[in-house]
Amino acid sequence: MTDYLFMRQPRKTLKMSLIEKEAFIAALKSEITATGNEGDMSYFEVHHKRFGRVYDFLRKKAEHKQLKVLDIGSHYLHTSVLAKELGCAVDSMDVSAFWSLPFVKERAAKHGLNPIIEDDLSTLTVPAGKEEHYDIVLFTEIMEHITFNPINFWKAIHGMVKDGGLIYISTPNSLSLPGYVRTLKNLLGFRGVGIGVEMIHHSVTYGHHWKEYSAGEIKEYFEMLSDDFEVKVKKYSYRTYDLSGPHKGYRLLANLGNRLGFFAEDLEAVVTVNKGSGWKLASPNY
Repeated sequence: MTDYLFMRQPRKTLKMSLIEKEAFIAALKSEITATGNEGDMSYFEVHHKRFGRVYDFLRKKAEHKQLKVLDIGSHYLHTSVLAKELGCAVDSMDVSAFWSLPFVKERAAKHGLNPIIEDDLSTLTVPAGKEEHYDIVLFTEIMEHITFNPINFWKAIHGMVKDGGLIYISTPNSLSLPGYVRTLKNLLGFRGVGIGVEMIHHSVTYGHHWKEYSAGEIKEYFEMLSDDFEVKVKKYSYRTYDLSGPHKGYRLLANLGNRLGFFAEDLEAVVTVNKGSGWKLASPNY
C-alpha cells in the first residue's frame, strides 16, 4: 500500500474514491490473512465495512493537508494503517498486551506508525510536546468498554486536540432493536439488567460492553464535560445478517432495526473541539 495516496492530488470522483477504498480494504485483508492470527482475522471480518466508513471520514479531511491523528485503542492497528494510507501522521495508543504481539509490532514498523503504550487510560495526561497537537482523535469501539471515571481522560484528550479539531467515535447503539427487546425480555422475566453473567465469565477483562450509550446519552455525556464540545451523532449499520445462520431471532431483529434507522445497531459521533469555554467537571474523590 502506498502512503500519501490523496496528498497533492486533485479531487477525485466518487467512483474513483470507491475503487481506491475497495482496493485498500482488499490489500489490508490480504496482509491480515497472512498473519494467520485468528483474532486479527476475525476482528477484520466483522468490522471491515465499518473501516470503510472511517476511511470515507478521514479521506474528506485529509485531501488537502497531512493530518496528525491519535488512534486510541488501536488494537490490531487496522484503523491506524487506514489513516496512514491516507497520508496522516499516526500515533497508535493501546495497552501493552496488544503492543507485545509480534505481528502488531511488525505492522507498526511496516507502516511507520508511532506506538504509544498506555495501560491505564484513567491516569492519562498530556505528553510533553503533544499540547494541541492532533487534528483528529479516533476512538472507535472503545467507549462501551470504559470502566473508570472518564473525566480526567477526556480532559487530557481535550488538551491534546487542536482548537477546531475532531474526535471521531463509533460505538454500539444501546437502543438497537435486539438490545431493546433483550432488555425488555430480561425485565419481564425478572432475570436482571445489563450484560449477562455468561459474558462476564467468558470475556477477557475489558472485553465486556459495560455501558452502551444512546445517541442522546452521548450528547449529554460531552455537554456535561465542557461547552467546548459540539457533538453530532448519527445512527447507522454496517452489517446485514444471514437469516439461515444461528440466533435467527437476533438476526431478524437486527436486520429490521437497521432498516428502520432509529433502532440501528451503531452510532457514529463526531465531536468538534472549539476551545474557549473551559472545563466544567472535576473527578470525584473516593
